[in-house]
Amino acid sequence: MYQVIQLQPGDDILVIRARIENAEFAHLVLVVPRACAFLESASGLQLLRRAADDLGAQIALVAYSESVRERAAEYGFPIFNSLRQVQSAHWKMQPPTRATTIHAANVPPPAPPELVADSFVTRILREWRVTILAIAGALASLGVAALIFIPTAQVYLIPAPMVLTTTTDIIVDSSNPTVSSATRSIPARRILLETSGTASLRTTTTKTIPDARSTGMVVFTNLRAEETIVPQGVVVVTSAGVPIRFTTTNTVTVPSGVGARADAPIQAIDPGPAGNVKELSINAVEGSMALLVRVINTKPTASGSLRPVRVVTEADKKKLEEQLLAQLKQGAPKVLQSALKPNEFVPPDSVLVDPTDRLFDRAVDEPADVLNLKMSADVFGLGVDKDDLNLLMGTILQRQLPAGYQLLQNGVKVDMMAGGKYQGIQLRQPIYAVGYAAPQLDPSKVASALQGKSVDDAKKYLASAAQLAQPADIRVSPPGWPLMPVLAFRIAVFIETPTVGK
Repeated sequence: MYQVIQLQPGDDILVIRARIENAEFAHLVLVVPRACAFLESASGLQLLRRAADDLGAQIALVAYSESVRERAAEYGFPIFNSLRQVQSAHWKMQPPTRATTIHAANVPPPAPPELVADSFVTRILREWRVTILAIAGALASLGVAALIFIPTAQVYLIPAPMVLTTTTDIIVDSSNPTVSSATRSIPARRILLETSGTASLRTTTTKTIPDARSTGMVVFTNLRAEETIVPQGVVVVTSAGVPIRFTTTNTVTVPSGVGARADAPIQAIDPGPAGNVKELSINAVEGSMALLVRVINTKPTASGSLRPVRVVTEADKKKLEEQLLAQLKQGAPKVLQSALKPNEFVPPDSVLVDPTDRLFDRAVDEPADVLNLKMSADVFGLGVDKDDLNLLMGTILQRQLPAGYQLLQNGVKVDMMAGGKYQGIQLRQPIYAVGYAAPQLDPSKVASALQGKSVDDAKKYLASAAQLAQPADIRVSPPGWPLMPVLAFRIAVFIETPTVGK
């Protein structure tokens, strides 16, 4: 956590230092106006760095002045363009690349010599006494200053994450515009698009169908004195049972005289073995030729046959329709993807495919090796915003947290489970969620608890007082100094976000 301090154009080092000392947190972001004369000066950033080191503060700058931005890095200050950029970054001050020691410009002149000379012994004693007292006072002052002002410490803590899980049903509701933790519902957007596809199926049912036509010969007998011409295509039939029809395949001339005869070739009109008839079965002539001639077959007709072929069945059509519908359902999420807004997704169980048109290229019992189908359909789904889902599941997981813990930012992972079902226009969707949380540590309280302890005692205290992912990292300056600073503001505590599983 950090505190934002908005500087004013007229602020000098005394004002800025006072505001740093009075801040609630050790992490500070100073917003520098363009006309801040102090930080624009040659020694401004140098003095600010010294103040940060003296007070144990971690300072970043949001600055718009190019001169301030260019020199800030030399003194180890992180520099940002805006507060929004600060929020999304992990930062800390770096060692300066140039000296920050401020030398006094005016050194007071030495005191004037004594005007009255004492005796040599008296003068020597006085000088030694003064020197001894001065040295003792200086050493005492240095000791106190060393304990108070010289050491600084940086403490880096990584809290140990806690893993929470939950499985629950939520309501995806296109009629509700808001997230509701009370009803465990999230809003959704209805999406309706059109799609189409084709599919083919090899037929498997075999059926015999008429193949070759039966052929034979008939004898025409003249019923009149003149010769009679029987043209090609004259129809002759059987008279018993279901009539079997044949046609003459050539034109023949029956000689003159009643009872004169002539042979003529015939072929069954319909293919198949039904045209194979016995002798003397064909005995009638259709049409006006029946008045001119009689007909009879003296021999059976032959060659009518069947052949096996694959044909379309109702089962084939049903199977092909199911296959194509499954194919359209599989591709439906990709169709809906084109209509999604940024950060939206479609729950798989919300997708529905409704066929609107089917066109087969063959009818039932029609011979075909392959049956083809073209289908058009409406594709329906619900568009859900990921942030809405994470907000709802984060709220549910938050209720399981023990006191002193908080969910990590982006620490909620959500998976859709199979088994979502519509209840009217609402989708009841099973959800599995994992949440990652960490204990809330107050940097100022940690610093207060560590002040004056030895480094080893400070590490032992932190190991027992806080749930940490790894031992605390304590860095004391100057290196090798055995004690933590006795002033809390000289201890900078950094709480790092723990790494959690994907």
